[in-house]
Amino acid sequence: MFYKIVSISLLLMVSLHATPCDNPAVADDNLSKKFRYGCFCGESYPDIKHKSKKSYKVLNDQERQELIEQYKSIDAYDDVDEACKVHDICFIEHGKQAKVCNDSIVKSLTDIKDKFSKEADDNVTNAQCRDLTFDISSVFHTVFSPADDEDTIFDFGMLMVNGAITASNKIGQEAADTLSDNAPRYPAKGVKCLLENLGKIKEKKAPTPQKVKTKVEPSFTLDVSDISMP
Repeated sequence: MFYKIVSISLLLMVSLHATPCDNPAVADDNLSKKFRYGCFCGESYPDIKHKSKKSYKVLNDQERQELIEQYKSIDAYDDVDEACKVHDICFIEHGKQAKVCNDSIVKSLTDIKDKFSKEADDNVTNAQCRDLTFDISSVFHTVFSPADDEDTIFDFGMLMVNGAITASNKIGQEAADTLSDNAPRYPAKGVKCLLENLGKIKEKKAPTPQKVKTKVEPSFTLDVSDISMP
């Protein structure tokens, strides 16, 4: 019990003194195993290892806590990256690529996507963050981190079916977006997906031209030559 209290206290101290995300990756519109975003989104990214150089899957409890401290010592780039960071730590805590961790991040990303979607029409960045979270969550199970405990034929079959469906959905949505908007699909370098900014900044839209109703006064010309004076 004492060890757990000390470990939690250390984790809180590390979190308070975390360093900013250094050189965050910019999302590339290619959801392959090479995909990177921020400081935590991507397969085997970041490449943080325990000082023993052992895989996180074979670490003992103390070593896992030490590795988690290393992760917590780095601030996530934004809210999308934070979801990936929590997912990485979940893997370390379970000592494997646990299905529960994958299910959790998909739910988190879906929640984030839904919030950005509500204001996507008012701001290009919100639309890009919506697309980023939609795309990552759509193929997470099958492209980025297939779980170690997908150990039944049923689970594997469902993953293959869902992977094909979600990939198809991504292609369809991307094609529609391309036809309707020339902006890049994902946020540019230096642009963050932060939920706290929702509702604060909205891009100004050009006002819709209004038809102005004008009162037309009758006009005429008086020819005084035809008027006979008394």
